[in-house]
Amino acid sequence: MNGSRKQLIGVFVGTVLVALLLSIGACQKSEQLTAPEPTLIPEIPQPEAVASIVTGGTLTEDFALQPPRSDDRRAPFAIWHCLKLDSAQRIAVLACLKTYRDSVIAILKTLRASEQPYRDQARQMRRAVLDSLRQGLLDRQTAWQRLREIAQWLREQLANNPVRQWALQELVRWKNALCECVAAVLTPEQQEIWQCWCSGGTDCCPGKKDPGGKEGDHDGRYPPVGPRRP
Repeated sequence: MNGSRKQLIGVFVGTVLVALLLSIGACQKSEQLTAPEPTLIPEIPQPEAVASIVTGGTLTEDFALQPPRSDDRRAPFAIWHCLKLDSAQRIAVLACLKTYRDSVIAILKTLRASEQPYRDQARQMRRAVLDSLRQGLLDRQTAWQRLREIAQWLREQLANNPVRQWALQELVRWKNALCECVAAVLTPEQQEIWQCWCSGGTDCCPGKKDPGGKEGDHDGRYPPVGPRRP
């Protein structure tokens, strides 16, 4: 384990310990301490660092970039129903998720910012095409063909953007840290379920059934749903 990974995990575990100490202290002061219900724990962000979508690039509309829907992708099931977290665990897990979520937002923000120079270059090339069209150096058919070529160039630059590779690695790194952060506050039985999910397993909830009676209940959420926007 390298130094940066140790530091990352240390931050996560430290966050959990602080959250646990605060929750224990609050319990001692008042028996009225409550924590969010399992269904209120936010879904886990699952972005994939996909390149932005190219729009525009016509004779009348400039090039623009739209963030892909995958930026809002969430884990497709509620593992929390299976874990049955107690109040202290929920508080600690929320701290883990907040650190992870904030890190994911920062990674995607850096990725989207890195794409803007490519968009700006495409816009400059489009303006050159329009100037040539106005000067009679190009006919409309040729101008359209040039714009299509510029759009394809832009898509290739976004797909091969080196920051994308960095973002992919960072998302994996933070996901692993999240798994270790949450595992630190779970019982051995809960850890088995959680590690199943972290390893990409399916049917991680023992003894559950979906409304149709099928064992496994699609990893804890019923009815099962796919990726969606929050």
